[in-house]
Amino acid sequence: MTSSGSSFIQDWLTLFGAITAWIKIQGANSALIRASLKTENRTYNCIGTVLAKNGCWSFLKGGFVLDSPSNLALLLFQNSDDKDIDITIDSSSLQPFTDQEWRFNQQFMINTQRKRAVTIHVSDQQGNRLQGAVITINQVSKDFPFGSAIAHTILGKLPYQNWFVE
Repeated sequence: MTSSGSSFIQDWLTLFGAITAWIKIQGANSALIRASLKTENRTYNCIGTVLAKNGCWSFLKGGFVLDSPSNLALLLFQNSDDKDIDITIDSSSLQPFTDQEWRFNQQFMINTQRKRAVTIHVSDQQGNRLQGAVITINQVSKDFPFGSAIAHTILGKLPYQNWFVE
C-alpha cells in the first residue's frame, strides 16, 4: 500500500475485506471522516466512518463486500461535513479475507457479541415471582439487543443517569 495524501492504493482485493486506520484532524472541533473504496468497476462510498476530534487520534474501522474481485483499488478518506480541515492518517490497513475466513469471523462475532445467556424472571402485578410459570417468547425481528431490564434502584441513581446520557 502506498500513500498519496489522504488516499492509498491497494494492488489487489478479494471479495471481502476490513479496513482500519488511525485518523487525526485539525481545523474543526470534530468531523465525520468517511472511508471510501474505488475499484476498476465501482465506488463503495462508505466502508467505514469515525467521528474524529481535533488533535486526538480516532480509530476508524469498517468492512466491505465487493461485487467482484479487483486488481486495483483506491482507498479514500474524506470529510463528510465539507469542512475545510486537515486529515492525518496513520497505520491504515486494508485486510482482504477469503469467503471462508469472512464467514468464520461473522459466526464468531454473532456468537460472542450478539448472543447472550439470559435469565427471565416472571412476576405478577405486585412484583412477586411466579415459580414454574410457562412462557412463550417469539422474536419478531433480528434487531438487537433482544431486551433488558434494570432495577428501579439503579434507574433512580443520578450517576447512572449521567453515564447513560453521556
